[in-house]
Amino acid sequence: MTGKPLKLSQDVWEKVVAHAAADYPAECCGILAEEADGTIVVHPCENIQDKLHAKDPSGHPRTSETAYRMDDLQVHRFLSETEDAGGRLRSFYHSHIDCDAYFSEEDHNAALFMDEPAYPEAVYLVISVCGGEVKGQKVFGWSGERRVFEEIPLDV
Repeated sequence: MTGKPLKLSQDVWEKVVAHAAADYPAECCGILAEEADGTIVVHPCENIQDKLHAKDPSGHPRTSETAYRMDDLQVHRFLSETEDAGGRLRSFYHSHIDCDAYFSEEDHNAALFMDEPAYPEAVYLVISVCGGEVKGQKVFGWSGERRVFEEIPLDV
């Protein structure tokens, strides 16, 4: 899987950047779905991390400034609608606030289910947002040979 670039149109990239900047200082999160005709569609998701933190601060000690959690029902709906229309999941994306774009240990763990990628064909786009402006981005895909997520190119 690794090595194959994530290709996005300028329009799609600008939507992701706008979402990341608008949600600052919270981490944004969302899905990039590929429709049956190959068009990539941006599905911004709600970051429910602050709601989880408010309900159970000890169980969810981090806020949306340092973590994200997508609403499982929203993700299921987006993915079901995409697959029902002949499309597929292409990427999950989220932002990191006031730091570099990297695939954190938490990102890695959240992407796995029983030591295997939960979505083996999906890649993970991480956007660095500093002071409300996008400063960088990196994409990560699963390497079955090395059993890790490795950086892959982004082609806009």
